[in-house]
Amino acid sequence: MFAGFDVVAQSIGQLAEPITLALLVGGIVLGLIIGVLPGLGPPIAIALALPFTFHLEPIAAIILLLGIYSAAIYGGSISAIAVGIPGTGAAIATVQDGNKMFKAGKGGEALGLSLTGSIIGGLFSVICLAFIAPILATVAIKFGPREFLAISVFGLVVVVRVAGESLSKGLLVGALGIFLTTWGLDELNGTERYTFGSYHLYEGIPLVPFLVGVFAVSEVLIGAERALQKLDFDQTSLTVKLPGWGKLMKMKDVLFRSSALGTVIGIIPGEGAAVAAFFAYSEAKRRSKTPEKFGTGHDEGIVAPETANNATVGGALVPTLTLGVPGSPAAAVLLGAFLIHGLAPGPKLFAERPDMMYAIFIGLFIINILMMVIGLMAIRFAAKLIQVPTTFIVPTVLLLSFVGIFSVSHSFFNVGVLLGAGILGYVVRKLGYSIAPLSIGFVLGPILENSLRQSLVIADGSVGEFFNTPIGLGIYAALALTIFGGPLAGWVKNKMFQRAEDA
Repeated sequence: MFAGFDVVAQSIGQLAEPITLALLVGGIVLGLIIGVLPGLGPPIAIALALPFTFHLEPIAAIILLLGIYSAAIYGGSISAIAVGIPGTGAAIATVQDGNKMFKAGKGGEALGLSLTGSIIGGLFSVICLAFIAPILATVAIKFGPREFLAISVFGLVVVVRVAGESLSKGLLVGALGIFLTTWGLDELNGTERYTFGSYHLYEGIPLVPFLVGVFAVSEVLIGAERALQKLDFDQTSLTVKLPGWGKLMKMKDVLFRSSALGTVIGIIPGEGAAVAAFFAYSEAKRRSKTPEKFGTGHDEGIVAPETANNATVGGALVPTLTLGVPGSPAAAVLLGAFLIHGLAPGPKLFAERPDMMYAIFIGLFIINILMMVIGLMAIRFAAKLIQVPTTFIVPTVLLLSFVGIFSVSHSFFNVGVLLGAGILGYVVRKLGYSIAPLSIGFVLGPILENSLRQSLVIADGSVGEFFNTPIGLGIYAALALTIFGGPLAGWVKNKMFQRAEDA
């Protein structure tokens, strides 16, 4: 499963092509811009760029989207620090200390800490990805239908569990996403399902228009409702000041712990960068000798969440690349990019296209290094984008969505799907549901259905046979631990506390 030097050299050669390098830099810049703009984020950034990658070579297309993914997560911290409005959910935990430092005239230091933490977290997760993914792929190559059914169920249940306050709401929206994948001709017997007499639906609802609509168009509709406000801030504080070696050494434990937490949480499907950021922030505060400084403009209050949220990028790609189960909504859109280029993420991809895998590992490493350089040069310009009025952002995003979909398919039907998915996403969000289970359910639906039907054939209709596989049983056990572990631990803790009181 591990590649030889010739494969690594081939991957480096493909990355060194001028068009790939240009797309890599362009992806970082685009991700930075979209990450800064409040309300947008990595899934929307990737969804907007996805249609424009159809005619690119697969490696160039994936590298472009990875550049957008990494930079968009980091970009959210710029608006969080400068105006106290996080550009992405991943930067919410950065607001408290980052914005207070900015208001105290230490904006350059805050931006430098954010940039440095993001780069360190990103590089740490890339190294973990490069070591863990091939090993996990070696195990995953033994997967059959029952194992893929187990991992699909695991991914979906975990996603809906963390997608909002209500488990029932998450399950309902996830089920809706799965249901929409059943439209079209049945792959096994060719019968029509929910085609409504339209030949356009024979192949089902197209993936790319659906994802772009759910993320980008729904955000446009939500954004059109927001009250316009003038965002002013002291632009003299936008000169980045990177922390010195001595300061980094003082925070080395926070940096390592946050990097590890972000990577691990990224690997768990559905947890995401926001969860990692809050978890790392709370851990840094809990372990600090001066926890009272958190929330007042403390260095560690910026470094911890920013290191963790960027570390989720490499972590989220572990299940995405090895199992075909997206670790986050952004990874779900990225998975769509693989599929439109005829690549099915999973253990076979490691065996059939090792050059692609190692191009991703090396490309992510280069992306994080270049983010430091581009961030230093572009932060002042990027921060000014915060002042762009909503009346300009909304029609621009909508225009890019329409142009991207129509330029690729030349189909008004796909444009209709784009609009329909956008309205669906808007309604789901207005009703207080999360669109994460909807999108991931739509991506995992075909895998879930095919593996379920194949498993039933193998098991001769016996559901008990689903668990008659060591790997599958282990996955279901991990799922049960994920769902019931927290409440069970809390119950045991309360019982022990009550006994101690009674004694």
